[in-house]
Amino acid sequence: MRAAHGLARAGVRPGDRVLLLFPNQAWDDYAVAFLAAHYAGAAGVVAREDLSAEDTARLAGDSAAALAVARSADDERATAAGLRCLRLADLETDGGADDRPPHRPGPGDLAQVIGTSGTTGAPKGVHAAHASLTAGQRLDPRPRPYAHSAHVVHAFPIGTNAAQVVLINALVAAPATICLPRFDAEEFGAAVAEHRVGTVFLVPSMAVELLNSGAAERHDLSSVLLISSSAAALPAPVAAALREALPTATLVNTYTSAEASPAQITAVVDARRPGSVGRPANPADLRLLGEDGRPVEPGAVGEVWLRQPGPPRGYTVGADASSAVFRDGWVRMGDLGRLDADGYLYLVDRESDVIKSGALKVSTLRIEDVLHAHPRVADAAALGLPHPVMGAVPVAAVVPAADGLDLDELRLFLAARLGRAELPVRILVTDRLPRNPSGKVVKHELRTRFDAPADDTPGTPPATEHERALAAVWRRILGRPVAAVEDEFFALGGDSFRAVQLAAAVSAEFGVTAGTALVFERPSLRAQAAWLADAPKSADGHQPLADSELSPFLRELRAQPHDIPLTSQQENFLRWMAEAEGRNVGSVAVMFRVTEALNPRLLAEALREAVRRHPALRTRFVPVPGAAPGVRRAVVDPEPEIDAVLVDAPGESDDEVSARLIATRDRLTDVGEGPMTGLAVVSRGPEDHAVLLAVHHIVGDGWSVGVLLRDLGVVYSALRRTRPAPPPRPMPTLGELVDRANAHWPVSRAHFARALAGAPEAVHPFPGRADTETVLSAAHRLTVPAARATALRERAAGAGATPFQALATVWLGLLAERSGQDDLVLMTPVPGRTTPEAEQAVGCFVQSLLLRVDASGAPGFAELLARVRDTATAALDHQLYPFAEFSPLVPFAAWLRYEAWNAPAQLPGLACTAWEVPRSATVPYPLPGGDRHVPELAATEQPDGSLVCWLRYNEHAFTPAAVESLAAALEARIAEAAGG
Repeated sequence: MRAAHGLARAGVRPGDRVLLLFPNQAWDDYAVAFLAAHYAGAAGVVAREDLSAEDTARLAGDSAAALAVARSADDERATAAGLRCLRLADLETDGGADDRPPHRPGPGDLAQVIGTSGTTGAPKGVHAAHASLTAGQRLDPRPRPYAHSAHVVHAFPIGTNAAQVVLINALVAAPATICLPRFDAEEFGAAVAEHRVGTVFLVPSMAVELLNSGAAERHDLSSVLLISSSAAALPAPVAAALREALPTATLVNTYTSAEASPAQITAVVDARRPGSVGRPANPADLRLLGEDGRPVEPGAVGEVWLRQPGPPRGYTVGADASSAVFRDGWVRMGDLGRLDADGYLYLVDRESDVIKSGALKVSTLRIEDVLHAHPRVADAAALGLPHPVMGAVPVAAVVPAADGLDLDELRLFLAARLGRAELPVRILVTDRLPRNPSGKVVKHELRTRFDAPADDTPGTPPATEHERALAAVWRRILGRPVAAVEDEFFALGGDSFRAVQLAAAVSAEFGVTAGTALVFERPSLRAQAAWLADAPKSADGHQPLADSELSPFLRELRAQPHDIPLTSQQENFLRWMAEAEGRNVGSVAVMFRVTEALNPRLLAEALREAVRRHPALRTRFVPVPGAAPGVRRAVVDPEPEIDAVLVDAPGESDDEVSARLIATRDRLTDVGEGPMTGLAVVSRGPEDHAVLLAVHHIVGDGWSVGVLLRDLGVVYSALRRTRPAPPPRPMPTLGELVDRANAHWPVSRAHFARALAGAPEAVHPFPGRADTETVLSAAHRLTVPAARATALRERAAGAGATPFQALATVWLGLLAERSGQDDLVLMTPVPGRTTPEAEQAVGCFVQSLLLRVDASGAPGFAELLARVRDTATAALDHQLYPFAEFSPLVPFAAWLRYEAWNAPAQLPGLACTAWEVPRSATVPYPLPGGDRHVPELAATEQPDGSLVCWLRYNEHAFTPAAVESLAAALEARIAEAAGG
């Protein structure tokens, strides 16, 4: 009370703010100063000891502090803040004041300002009223918390929210509070043992250090009956280790924040619900909101909001920042989470920490849980780093245990427990993680460690024969040298697509069978070279099939003197078109809208120049006189030819414009005469142009259209500026690329021969399918909401599978149920470009993988997913195979197309918006013998995380009602697989 009167004599008035500057070893002085400020009618602005002078000055300025109180009157931080500083000892001098306080604060008066943790940037001041600090406290009857303990102990720094909560507890709780100035595992354990402490307060980082240091074993901690953990999510492996180390203690997790307190969720850690932070006493005090601001369904991921009792807190400055977090008595926690059916909350990640990698959202908390489960990882953190293709990729920093850590072994450990998208592309070994006083990892500081140049230690240069040869392969794939065997493929710029290329290159270079698992599980050059040293050579003797084993058509087709060799898919298309008069594989097209000035005739001229650069687009397939019907020879024309339709159509509707574009797309039918490339521009105004770019599928694929579109933009830009177009980049000829791909056929042929032996031709019988020999495609659209699609991806990741594999599992399970057939073959396309050079090429390289899956035994989703995952991974590693030899074995395989990264069509250099390509067809084709296909499932990831699906079906074989029924069943199965 004397200090309160001292503040009043120094000019402090009700409503003032007083900056409190005390080191962590001065808890007694700090408590006196904090309460003195209250009795003087002021609010304490609590500065952490570790705050820099700059941050302290900012906190004081934002809070409009009137003066400072410290142990010393010349405190440097008070000077930096420009404040008069009073010494606490001087304030406590008896000046004749009575025992009554100078001022009695009201419940709504400001009580304190403390800084946020600063994990994502500079700390912000959070203010709280007296009613916020005393929420839940009663005078009559007065509760005495923690009465089971004679002592409680903590090591929270002054100025943290956890420390403020403990201070209030010290004033009202039954036991005496021991405040340690800092956390040291040895000192902490000794204090517990000496005072027979019954309750301990920790944050997860302290728990990790207590366990890793061995202090929990060296000191008698048997008196501990309650462990309270707060501040951050407690990793499930750490919680399990705490329960084992202190079996007599109850472990409680408290979920709150500086902004939300006293709103919190407190629950006993339940081994039956690993990872849950509990559920509120009143379910109405918690809500999870989607991007639309509406509550999400149980199982779906949403933003976590807690209802705050008493007056709401707020930031000291910045109305915009406050309104984004504090809203109508609710506090936005900055976390993403989901609720189970019983209302228990599971944190998915900090909203700012979620890694948006391609179309996937990767949880750093999940990665950290798995890292903490490794016995030689003492501490760990995961975060995202920018990536030019994926947007961001996960990386991890680990603190090794005292007995060391083998990174290659850790990689294998992670690969067995995480999905491909979750695997850290780089692991940084460090002696400590940067943490704030609350124990949270300061990830923006940790991120700079990944950006920093390597230390002076150059690493070990490649020395062995395998290391040097493998380094050369890496350089070819990545386009940069490899200096050390410790270098990791993904850290040098690799991604999942180049991992496929590396696996193919290693197989070809070293004569082994290397799958993509080699790259993901052993990303370092050293680990891959060690694997190569022991890897068996590929079995010899996979010779091309004898002529007598090939179909007569393929035998004759391959005997022709083609100008360029045929790809596997081109062989298949020619075989399929030869089987019935009037068949055509159609074209691949993109449509988009240009919303600025466009010269259509100049665009057509630019397309001719772009086509001139790509022999595939100048290829025709002419009939061979005297050969079997349908046998054709590939001929490359020297000059380009395109089909250009340029129309002025002011006032036409979107539907009318789409019809014009589709008509141009469907005119590309004559593979013998050409042209093979089409352009349509429908201009409705000077800055409103609908554009279609199409190539016949026999000379190009979806990837090719992207390459052509990029070239078209470059050439058009040059012509518009009357400049010469830049020359094409040097690369192997199309024939060389096809030969390289086809060289893989012998080994891949053996794989698919084994996998498809005796496979069924179709999913048969299938309810609702009518007999017909004509095909005309229609499409039914359905959308999987973002929350449900995200939950499905998370379940896939938990099983080490991809979103495609999860959807394939759902689809195959539904087909098995509908047909009663448990031997199923699924067909899905992949780019077929396993070398960097092929990425830049236009051609029909796409491969259709045939995945034969055993659905017998009524497997649940998890078991069937494991079967799909293993089958798909093996097929992907053998994707370069003679598809034309195997497609006749399964002519009616079920189709699934999955576009996991769907960038909108864009003509480089021009302002463009999307124009959706209709999924229905306008040209029917014959199918002698009848159509036994099931509807094709196509799915596209959307930017908001939702999944748009189409069921494409033959309208002569299925009624719309039958397809709607199938779509409803599919939606129900997706919901079930996603957990609700």
